[in-house]
Parts: sequence; C-alpha cells; structure tokens
Amino acid sequence: MNEEFLHYLWKFRLLDPDLMTESGEVLVVLHPGEHNSDGGPDFFNSRVRIDGTTWAGNVEIHVNASDWYRHRHEKDPAYDNVILHAVYEKDAVVTRHAGDEVPTLVIRGHFPEYIYDRYRDFTENMRWIPCQGVIDGADPFIFEQWIPALAVERLEEKLASIKRSLEACSYDWDETFYRNLARAFGFRINAQPFELLAGSLPWKILQKHRDNQFQMEALLFGQAGMLGTEFSEEYPRLLQQEYRFLAGKYDLKCIPVSVWKFLRLRPSNFPTVRIAQFASLVHSSADLFSAVLECKDPVSITRLFAVNASEYWDSHFLFGRISASRKKLMGASSIGLLIINLVAPFLFLYGEVKALPHYKEKGLNFQELLPAEMNAGIERWKEMGIPAPDALHTQALLHLKSHYCDKKRCLECRVGNQLLSR
Repeated sequence: MNEEFLHYLWKFRLLDPDLMTESGEVLVVLHPGEHNSDGGPDFFNSRVRIDGTTWAGNVEIHVNASDWYRHRHEKDPAYDNVILHAVYEKDAVVTRHAGDEVPTLVIRGHFPEYIYDRYRDFTENMRWIPCQGVIDGADPFIFEQWIPALAVERLEEKLASIKRSLEACSYDWDETFYRNLARAFGFRINAQPFELLAGSLPWKILQKHRDNQFQMEALLFGQAGMLGTEFSEEYPRLLQQEYRFLAGKYDLKCIPVSVWKFLRLRPSNFPTVRIAQFASLVHSSADLFSAVLECKDPVSITRLFAVNASEYWDSHFLFGRISASRKKLMGASSIGLLIINLVAPFLFLYGEVKALPHYKEKGLNFQELLPAEMNAGIERWKEMGIPAPDALHTQALLHLKSHYCDKKRCLECRVGNQLLSR
C-alpha cells in the first residue's frame, strides 16, 4: 500500500459511504477538498460531518498513523487545522501541536479490493502501456476531452528551454529564435552541434551578410569547423578563403568538427545539407521571426521554410564528393516537425509574454491543422484503437506515453482513473 493510492481513493470519493471514526462516531465526507502537491496537509478546504457536526479544514493521509510522528507533524502548527487523519493502519494515537487528539479514519476494508488489485497490475506489469489489456474499455470521450490539455502540457514543457534561452539572450526575440531554429534544424541527432554553431555565430553578424548567400555559407560552414581541411574543388576553397577573412574580422572561433554526427543518417539529413538549407532560409527572409509571426497558417509557414540548398549542393552531400544531381529541398515532413517543435511553442510563448492570446491560440491551431506525425509510437496507439487525426493528437499521445504511461502515473491519468474504478 502507498499514500498515492490512498490519495486517489479519497480524492475521487471511492470509499464506502458508511464510515465511522476510530472512536465510533459516524463520519460523512461532504467534500474531499483540494489536493495539495506542495508542503503541508494533503487536502485543503475539506468538509466532513462527524457525529452530526460539520467540520471544515484539512485532511492528512498516511499509510500508518505513526507516520504523523515520523514526519514530525505534531510539532508543526500547519497541521493544527487537520480535521481528519485518514490512514490505512492505525498503529498510534495522533495528536495536534497543542496535544489534542485528531479524529482518525481507518481506510482499510472500506474500498473495493478490485481497484487496488487492478492498480497493482497497472504499476507492476511490463506492457507497452500499463492499461494495454483493458484500454479498449475506456470511454473515447475521455480521450477527446483530455487531448487539448495534454497537448498544452507538452507545449509548456518545450517552453521551459525556450524561456531559458530567451533570458540568456536578454529577451532578444530574433537572437533567441535564431538559436532555437538552428537547434531544431539538427533534428535530434545534431541538435546540440547546431546549437553550439548558432551560439558561436551571433545573429547580428549573420544578418550583416544576409544579402550574400555565399558569405553566409562561409560563416556557417566555417564556424561549424567544416572548412579546416584541404579541398580539391574550387567552391569549398573559396568558402574557406572567405571564412578566414570574416573570422579574422569578427574574431570568430569555430566549434570542433568532431561534434557533428553523420553515422546512420540518410544523406539528405547530413548536417552539411542541413547547414546549406539553413543558410538559404536565413538568406531568403529579411526578418525571419517577424515573418513567422505574420504567417496565418501552416501553409504559409511551409512556403517560408521550403528552401533549396545552394547550387553546389545539387550534386553533393559532402564537400568534395560528387553525387547524383538532385535539389536539396526541405521536405514537408521536416518542415512539419519544425512547426511542431519550434514555431508552435514560439508563438505560444510570444503570446504569453506579450499578453497577446491570439498568438497562443495560433500556436495550438497550427498543430490541429498539421497532419498526424508518423512514427512507431503513434502506430502502437492506432493498433489499440486510439486514432490520431492531426498533429495535436500525436503530440498529446506522445506526451501521455512518456509522462504518464512510462512513469506509471495511472492515478493521475484520466483514462487510468476510469479504468481503475470501472
């Protein structure tokens, strides 16, 4: 037995209606109160009727009554307003700070045993999700009600790192967007190297050369550490020569080339190709972040981000190695990931910081308008009868899996709640 399960029973009023305190007084729970996740009693503003008298105050819950003393509550005035001590086992008489006894309810034997049996199964099994065997019995309406909130939870999690970045950039939105855009261009495998690259090359320097795509490539590839070898082809030699001049002008120091990862990546995802596409994107827009703010839907964002790498890369994936001729265009799926992981969170945060709610709404709406992501996790949900018609649903389901199912937070899950008490 654990306190988390006892909190669940109390919060959702799953105890038997006929209850008595340990001193033999009739107990009626009028309202369980507000669950407290911080310090202090477990439930605030509860209301109970004990032997005909209504009491309003706090409720503390423990597995063993003696936990009251183990946690030193008897010395803490914050617990003087506890009107009921609910425990699984009474192994001690409990008193408040002033020495008077706290009414005690023993929960053991006053709830359906099948709920605890199912809870133990959920928390102890090794299935892909704890409720995999019974999830088909969940009410689909519960999923649909919870999807927007789950999507917002996932969005807010992404906001945390952007907020730190914004503070580090002294609330310069253009610099912050540039650094996070670079990280997003790394698509997980090369996210950190891209972030290091942007951190070593300030946005203001890059913007001075925005009209010259060749110079932008020289700066980006040079700072990436990719122009430090001998080249046989003219184009990379010219880039190298230009970078040496610009690095001296701005006192730039490149990052180690060893940080970039190529192994197991498709050639179209090589960091060389992504850097060239990144240079084209910055070159194509005078004020990139403002352009993003002005976009009305994912289609306009896609047009903005649908850039080709420069001509050299039509026949290359790496410097000095000729490949079959092919335009290196940002694909729709890659742009979709950029919208989900970068644009939507930025719009949401911008609306939050600037008190402009329509940007927050736009961030969420963009996800609803994007097609569902395709990955192994979403396919597993689909196999269990949980569809994902758009990116809002896929983001919500990915968050549900990683933050609730994987962590066995079944008691905090709306679906888990229904399945446990069904």
